[in-house]
Amino acid sequence: MKKVLMSAIAASFLMGGALQAGQMEDAAQKKAEKPVMHQTQGGVQYYSKSKENVKAYVSKELEAHHKMMMKEAPKEILKAFGDTYKALKLIQMKQNDQAIKFLESADKAFDAALKKHPELKMVPLTEQIFISELQATPEQIKVAVDYSRELLKGYHTQAAAALLATMSDEMDIATSYLPMELYPKAVKKALAALKKKDVNGALAALSAGFGTIVTVQAAVPLPLLAAQDLVVQASKMDKTKKAEIEKLLKAAKMELQKAYYLGYTDLHPKAYNDLMKQIKGIEKEMGGKNMVEELYTKLKKSFHDLIGKVYHDSVARKEAQALKNPNAVKGEKAAEAKVEEAQAKELFESKMEALTFEKESATEAKKGN
Repeated sequence: MKKVLMSAIAASFLMGGALQAGQMEDAAQKKAEKPVMHQTQGGVQYYSKSKENVKAYVSKELEAHHKMMMKEAPKEILKAFGDTYKALKLIQMKQNDQAIKFLESADKAFDAALKKHPELKMVPLTEQIFISELQATPEQIKVAVDYSRELLKGYHTQAAAALLATMSDEMDIATSYLPMELYPKAVKKALAALKKKDVNGALAALSAGFGTIVTVQAAVPLPLLAAQDLVVQASKMDKTKKAEIEKLLKAAKMELQKAYYLGYTDLHPKAYNDLMKQIKGIEKEMGGKNMVEELYTKLKKSFHDLIGKVYHDSVARKEAQALKNPNAVKGEKAAEAKVEEAQAKELFESKMEALTFEKESATEAKKGN
């Protein structure tokens, strides 16, 4: 799980002063706080360590991503998946006749969905979102990173690790996918076993089915979203308000500088450098010819393109995209190999397990009251 609040060491260097004993105790207490669940106006849930809601531009990005991902999930498939989960619970409660009914319903729904949508390979089921916000200037981040380098030179590895562990300013989105070449077959096997009163076989088949679910991660740097938002604000302002526009563009450059010091530019250094150059080009043009609107249009497209690339950076996500392509994966064994490869490279699900457990526990607790 991403750590949002700064450790005692990190806070000391980022804020430019040594922490007293009382402050250190307070920092330790905050560090132990549980993640807070939030919800955007559009209904997208996310977690963070802050009690404050995310900024409007982050909320907008979350809602856009959710809409894009979940439109690929036919409702009948989501219901069928839910029915298999209910069947598993019923088998565990030794209510096998009821479990058979839910498995039959799921089996029919999967068959109908595959007939209607033969191109389906991976269907998004759920999203887990965790947001880490770092309240620091580019200069403060640079000081912290440079100091961690000095700590490593002296082999103070743990102190350096604690300091660098706070250097995160991003939103992590984990999306779980249902492999349509594998999961429906597991349901058929479970149904056939249960009809033969082979309870262990049914449980094994369902367990194998749940084991094929793939969770992939996209990590989007918040400084990139912040810089984009600042540029959009500047583009909408009256051109006569040069001082205010320059202030917004300067803030956008600082956000890109933060992204650089935090290491987010490593995958796309050319794209980030191009963004910085385009912003400087607009600043230069402010007092010259009236080409600013055209420059803004190009800059906003550059931001859009880069954010799209960031969403597709993870290897696991690329594997998921390959699974969606009917020509990329053929046969059950090939599909299993792809799923195993994706699962091996994606560890984010385990990081979010604690959050999922907390959410489920809270739901059960409400039911019990």
